[in-house]
Amino acid sequence: MTDGRTAPATLAGDGDAWFQALVDLSPDTIFVICDGYHVFANARGLKLLGARTIADLQDRPAIEFMHPDYRDPGAARMRSLTADGEPLEYVEEKLIRLDGGVVDIEAAGTPLEFQGRPAALIVARVITARKQAEAALAAAQQRFQAAFRNAPTGMAILDATGAVTETNPALEELLGEPADGIVDRPYWQWVDVTDRQRARAGFHALATGSIDSSRGDLRFRRSDGAEAWVHVCLGALPDSGSFVAHLSDVTAAKAAEQELTQQARMDPLTELPNRATLLEHLARALDRRLSEVAVLFLDLDGFKQINDGYGHAAGDELLRSMGRRLRGAIRSEDFVGRLGGDEFVAILTGPDCERRAHGMTARIRELVRQPVPLASGEVSVDVSVGVAVGTGTSYDAKALLAAADSAMYRAKTARHAATAKSPALAHRDG
Repeated sequence: MTDGRTAPATLAGDGDAWFQALVDLSPDTIFVICDGYHVFANARGLKLLGARTIADLQDRPAIEFMHPDYRDPGAARMRSLTADGEPLEYVEEKLIRLDGGVVDIEAAGTPLEFQGRPAALIVARVITARKQAEAALAAAQQRFQAAFRNAPTGMAILDATGAVTETNPALEELLGEPADGIVDRPYWQWVDVTDRQRARAGFHALATGSIDSSRGDLRFRRSDGAEAWVHVCLGALPDSGSFVAHLSDVTAAKAAEQELTQQARMDPLTELPNRATLLEHLARALDRRLSEVAVLFLDLDGFKQINDGYGHAAGDELLRSMGRRLRGAIRSEDFVGRLGGDEFVAILTGPDCERRAHGMTARIRELVRQPVPLASGEVSVDVSVGVAVGTGTSYDAKALLAAADSAMYRAKTARHAATAKSPALAHRDG
């Protein structure tokens, strides 16, 4: 036998059949290359290249089964194996099958003799699936990085301590800080001190696996000192030990929400607390079971005549004027609001609230009686005031308000009766 390409596809004699079986059953692909041609391939090797027998591989040099991008380094490695006897550590290559398909492999080699001539034993493993997975991962990472860098909302990658390891331009703009001023610092460093503990607790629960995600609205302090409301959403990055933070500026939305809340709690005409807010405040005051609460129920006398005679615009201006006067008549710790129509309520708390309530009644009547200049002329009204005092053990909010209403009605009836007897008494009767 003078040509290795015509040799049978065996590596051992009849006495070493077990060795031949071992090679054929190997989970690895095995080739022997001699004089530049395949002279042996085990079952996996034949299948890898799409051949039925070794003869199918011997009509062209082994190097032609390599992808063109790998042929030059592959030829150099083969010379090193066969001519220099240098073993080959695993390297990644691409092979071209007989049907034209491309297969990714990693291969190692060792020099040997085949029928007295230098040859190379090549052991290969198919890594196409791994390469595809690596390519998919690399593509996913590229997409993530593109999305991360170009996201319109602030994003940061955090380590296990909450420190920022990577930031995007939107976050730098949100915090008013360049990247090198953000990286290596915990994100909650920009959270206002009133919310900082809540921010740290949320991240700690996420980092320890107690929760899958953490989100909420937090007050941030930008580097220039400006305050911003930021919605923070935190989640874990799988199999990385890192976390991703999404930060969106919701300052405008918060302002709109607070304005709507304010509008829902305030009387739009007088800008005083409305009925619902009054009852809520009174209920909270009565929750302190043994603390006395005084309620002054105020009803304007003469308002209907002005509203009917001068028009609703004049009536509205009168109510706005009364609201300003009542707000100036109480202390900062007291409370006044509009119940509805021409009815107002003041709420006083503290051990001396009953005494102060009667003193305030006189002051309120004096303020209300002062003339009110309107576009249509100057007008004057009076006010009937009823006072009720109680604690949370004897009243709830609606009951104490009703008691003050009843007291106001009695005061109004008594004043009207006194006025009917002698108009001169009207200014002396409270």
